[in-house]
Amino acid sequence: MIVAALVLATHLSIAPWKGADPKNAIPGATKYRLTVAGAPGARIHLDATGEADGWIAAFCTDKVCSPDRTTLDLPASGRAGIQFELVRDDASAPVKSGVVTIHADGGARVSVPSEGRA
Repeated sequence: MIVAALVLATHLSIAPWKGADPKNAIPGATKYRLTVAGAPGARIHLDATGEADGWIAAFCTDKVCSPDRTTLDLPASGRAGIQFELVRDDASAPVKSGVVTIHADGGARVSVPSEGRA
């Protein structure tokens, strides 16, 4: 008997944030919904890179806003959403951040539009 294992790749998608903010959301931040899909129960490590100097990229939940990186455990459905924020942290920073790339385990990545504005 041959048994085949199905390995689900991780997929990321980004869209404007709609709805209520998590308790720890940062006021004034540019907010997006990051959707992560993959194997049910998988632990996915996410990293953000490319924000302009003076800007912070953060992954936010009701418990914490984590700058630049976070870990997300996928539920049984294999899909989870998290708020992703771009925050201008320095008054001398450019008014708009450049494109930010979010990387996940297995090489999945998504680019966040350069819409972050102070």
